[in-house]
Amino acid sequence: MASKNVNELTKADIVHAAKNYQFTRKMAKWTVIINGKEFPARPLVLTAACVPPNDPTNSHQAIAMLKSFGFEVRYEGKVV
Repeated sequence: MASKNVNELTKADIVHAAKNYQFTRKMAKWTVIINGKEFPARPLVLTAACVPPNDPTNSHQAIAMLKSFGFEVRYEGKVV
């Protein structure tokens, strides 16, 4: 998959990225629930866009995008 601008992502891009996403680090403070599974929000968005971890997209931008797609987002386990 070619890289996309993070702002061009669709809900389908996020769901597709979540299907094979594996995260081995400590869970991030900001997370998103997709199909009943919790993912770190910003890393998932960056993975969906196929951009490197040093992309300037911050967690708040990632959360805003995920909320706009209707996903449940959490901060330290609490729904926001």
